[in-house]
Amino acid sequence: MLKKLISKLFFVFFFFIVSHSLCEAQGPKPFTTPFFAPLYGSLPVKYSECKMVSVTFKTDPDVVQKLVPKPLVPHPEGLMLINAGEFSVPDYERDGFSFPGRAYLEVALGTPVKFGEMPGRFWIVLYLDKQYAGVPIGREVWGHPKKAADISFVEEGGNITFRVARFGKTLIDLGFTQKGKIEPVPVVPPANSFNLKYIPSVKKDAPPEVMQLTVVRTRIQVKEMYLGQATLKFDSLSADPLGTIPIRQILSANYGIISAGEMDFGEILHDYLAKEKK
Repeated sequence: MLKKLISKLFFVFFFFIVSHSLCEAQGPKPFTTPFFAPLYGSLPVKYSECKMVSVTFKTDPDVVQKLVPKPLVPHPEGLMLINAGEFSVPDYERDGFSFPGRAYLEVALGTPVKFGEMPGRFWIVLYLDKQYAGVPIGREVWGHPKKAADISFVEEGGNITFRVARFGKTLIDLGFTQKGKIEPVPVVPPANSFNLKYIPSVKKDAPPEVMQLTVVRTRIQVKEMYLGQATLKFDSLSADPLGTIPIRQILSANYGIISAGEMDFGEILHDYLAKEKK
């Protein structure tokens, strides 16, 4: 009896060692699925030579209140912001894998908030023109509310236009007219980006597997910045009800050329399912 038990324990130990050795022999460990052909490498994500228009506008405070999850506290005056940009990620090697560089367009809708005494912006929706890797990495790692859309970007002299459309319907129409260069170029401090990371369950009628408030700090170096005037229009689809957000007043608009940027690992600030897990 004792010999059989020892032999079984030896077999389990031997199987574990061999399996572990085989996994190690398969090569580098991927950061994401699919394991056989990873979609992107581990963090940080770095950017270079990007262009971005930033617009701050005022809407109704009760509209913002409904868009921001607790324990975040929205700005009492109903401020919101739009960041529309052309981003470039250079070629990179990470975790033993090589990933080609890519350029894409992104238009993000957010609002200034606070978590306790920590200021930042909460992202409500981010539209990207390519699914390639920008949508999955943003959703899977940080919980960015990203989705694919058709985005056009036209730059003619000092005039810039961004349009976001889905299923043939223009949802965001943003225009910017350059007025004057800001000198010296301001140093932009790291910005806190809050996201509601939500992953549904595979089980029917079950609560989500993940529901967390996360934060990541974005760092950018601005090469040039310009003040300007902006126009902004929203429209809606049933799954994209941007038209329900009234644009009461555009408060500021600027255009920046970003020489470098970086997003790294973040933090979990609040786990909405913590009590249920206990």
